[in-house]
Amino acid sequence: MKDDLIDANTPIGAVKFVLLHHDGCARAKFHFRIELDGSRTQLIPTNSKGQHPNSLGIVISGVFDELTPTPEQMNGLKELLVDLKMRYPGFVLGAHRQVRADRTTTCPGAKFPMGELSAWAKGELLTIRNERIQVDIESQYGP
Repeated sequence: MKDDLIDANTPIGAVKFVLLHHDGCARAKFHFRIELDGSRTQLIPTNSKGQHPNSLGIVISGVFDELTPTPEQMNGLKELLVDLKMRYPGFVLGAHRQVRADRTTTCPGAKFPMGELSAWAKGELLTIRNERIQVDIESQYGP
């Protein structure tokens, strides 16, 4: 886990949602940014309030109403989600468009593979997290 990106001072139960956005979103105050090459940058501390209460916001570079994210972006996003799941095990993954009361936004974009990513988050994300926990336990308590 990249501890420099996850603030240990944020209470574990404080993060209920991780919400995805794209550059076409008129919002600000995101916690993380995923670049085209898959690299990630922390924009504000995880214990700082972002756009939505009890949530962490991730903005993915690009506008996904016309294009799809790069494979590198999706891999970088998944790596970040694994790191976040280690620290905040109960978070639910969502798209910005899912929390907007007026339903006028497509954020993170009509061509963003939210369904595919949600399926990954409900299955493989948990498997990867559990494997990482097992490795941590074995390294601390193994022979």
